[in-house]
Amino acid sequence: MVTFPDSVGASASARELGGVELAARDPDVPLPPASNTKLLTAALAFHHLGSDYRFKTSVSRADDSFVLAGRGNPSLSPDHLSVLAEGVGNAGIDAVTTLVADAGWFTGPSRGPGWTWEDGKYGYGAESTALTLAGNTVSVTVSGTDIEVTPKTDAVELVADFDQSEDDLRVYRDSPEGTIRVEGRPPDEPQTDAVPVADPVRHCLLAFRDALADADVTVSGDLRIADDAETSDTAGETIATAKSLPVSKLVREMNVPSDNFLAEQFARTVAREVRGEGSWEAWEEVVGDFLAEREAGGFRIRDGSGLSRYNLISSRGLVGVLDWVAEQPWSTTFFDSLPAPGEGTLEDRLLALDCEVRAKTGTLTGSRTLSGILRRDEKRDVAFSVLLGGLTGEDEENAREMIDEFVRELAD
Repeated sequence: MVTFPDSVGASASARELGGVELAARDPDVPLPPASNTKLLTAALAFHHLGSDYRFKTSVSRADDSFVLAGRGNPSLSPDHLSVLAEGVGNAGIDAVTTLVADAGWFTGPSRGPGWTWEDGKYGYGAESTALTLAGNTVSVTVSGTDIEVTPKTDAVELVADFDQSEDDLRVYRDSPEGTIRVEGRPPDEPQTDAVPVADPVRHCLLAFRDALADADVTVSGDLRIADDAETSDTAGETIATAKSLPVSKLVREMNVPSDNFLAEQFARTVAREVRGEGSWEAWEEVVGDFLAEREAGGFRIRDGSGLSRYNLISSRGLVGVLDWVAEQPWSTTFFDSLPAPGEGTLEDRLLALDCEVRAKTGTLTGSRTLSGILRRDEKRDVAFSVLLGGLTGEDEENAREMIDEFVRELAD
């Protein structure tokens, strides 16, 4: 079996499902799981929400106010807002006085504990809110010096500073100010980047106001945001509802490209449904109870995506979770949600193996991880997890190959 350099912090474990351990290297040492955290998030989404669970966004009328209520839908799109607005128009309503965004389904900070300041600059670090739009990002397309932002609202402020003398183009959110900055050399070919918006709930509310206008419904009064948890059970007549795809579909959309935003929406929704509070603290309690029941050893899980630098778990702990998943009625859907070689984050990894592999990658500065399952024709399937931490220099450059060699030897 492949050996890892002494300079590398490594926790590795492989076990036949329901059977014997095949390989181990410090399997009980907790290390940062990075995006392998999404395995826990997916398992708890299936376990507590169910495969058929759909996120809802609704419009209701309460007295003289119309309320757009978010329930964590990670896939709400401008098209969904158009459908909701048309529902208002089809109900015979042509004027709205007060428009309210109900964002109280989640509580506490919108960024996960242990995220770095730099995470908020780029699309992978979009904030988690109960009311969302387009993953709480905008698509910024730069063609020469022309810039197109989608979806565009008055909540999005953009500053461009082109310089032909520079080598490349940088598109990011200036975290302190919330301004989207486009800097550097204009691209020869169109370049598109997803950039997080600074005030996602207001951005969504403004986009809904625009959708109402397109549906010939006039908004003449105030726009308000209600983020008090006490307001999250909206009273009044429901006029229109938009639903997401079911969890069984969304989990794959999370795992194949390793979508952090989807993961955080899952985590906080699970916390809300189980603990009655869509906070990071409630999520930590839910996942903590789950891992304690699985006898996962030492762990600390603070978010749903793995961006948190506080997260720790051992490879044996993750293998134990995968072993438990294999016994659940939704296990096939769970494992099929993980990328196979040649797709997603495994696009150029573990090709031409003699057996099927499904695995979740993980990458943070100084950490590389991979956990999943090997499906064997005439033997028991194997759950495995490799967590490498404390990586620098050549060790960090070679980490993926070391991990892949471990999996290849298991497959052989």
